[in-house]
Amino acid sequence: MTDKIVIEVNSNFHRIAGSDLFIKESKLFKEYRKKWEDWPKNFNVGPFPLFIDIEVTSACNLNCPFCATTYRGKKVKRGYISFDLVKKIIDEGASSGLYGVKFNIRGEPLLHPRIYEFVEYAKKKGLIDVYFNTNAMLLNRESAQKLIDAGLDRISISFEGVTKEFYESQRKGAKYETVLSNIENLQQLKKRNNVKHPRLRIQTVLLPQIKERLEEYKEFWKTRADEVAFLDYKDMKEKRKGMNYPWACPQLWQRMAIWWDGTILPCNHDDDGLLSLGNISGVNIGDVWKSEKINKIREAHRAGAAHTIEACNGCYLRDSEINKLNAKTKKNG
Repeated sequence: MTDKIVIEVNSNFHRIAGSDLFIKESKLFKEYRKKWEDWPKNFNVGPFPLFIDIEVTSACNLNCPFCATTYRGKKVKRGYISFDLVKKIIDEGASSGLYGVKFNIRGEPLLHPRIYEFVEYAKKKGLIDVYFNTNAMLLNRESAQKLIDAGLDRISISFEGVTKEFYESQRKGAKYETVLSNIENLQQLKKRNNVKHPRLRIQTVLLPQIKERLEEYKEFWKTRADEVAFLDYKDMKEKRKGMNYPWACPQLWQRMAIWWDGTILPCNHDDDGLLSLGNISGVNIGDVWKSEKINKIREAHRAGAAHTIEACNGCYLRDSEINKLNAKTKKNG
């Protein structure tokens, strides 16, 4: 049944302006992105994940209405990762073929006082794609300069719409003027330092109101960022169970996720930790990557039976992708 399985890489992401942040002349970077495309398509489990999402904190300074963390509220245990855990992850990864890390999953990374040290450590260990997503409320000039000095490769700033009224209605707790100023200051500092990093992506969740004015969004941001993009909207108010479709998640062949408390997960969408593969404090990532438990999850996806896995049955990403595929099939008649 493998040849009938739909597996698409980066289908949740859509660039609408600016340069492709994944195009670099480096031979090593090209190798990394080729594996990113090829491993899922060929169901190839390499020797080690290409990329690891490291949650430096599960805390957030905003309360966005479309965010899973908001819906889950008090169910998410708040905490901050230790430098010892970050070192353990990066040390093993750097010696095993890891290309990159993202320093956030559920929370706001700039809340962690040692985020700059984490970035610097990852870069000194040779990782070529060090990144995180932020709401940018805390990205003041001092913070931006520290990230430049640390060597952050890229940064994504989430910004809904172009007006103060709409933005602040969606990013509860954020201030339009503050974030816009922080974005402009980051770009100015890069010029002053004569560097191109961190390359800046402005992105939005494609809410219905933004979809209607996407061209305006693109025009507003294309001169302010290196790349402008949107992510598919996912309805996170409730999980839809029982959707049977021959779709496989590419993350299982590309990356892993590790929460601030050391919990290891096979993807960054398992908000409840149902697929826990152990704790980084007591196991090696390479062993977990090849473990029987994660291989059973992969096999279920390869067989078109992802809905039989509790965490995947109702996963927001899976639900969104299946809905898009169904809509495409219906449109094509």
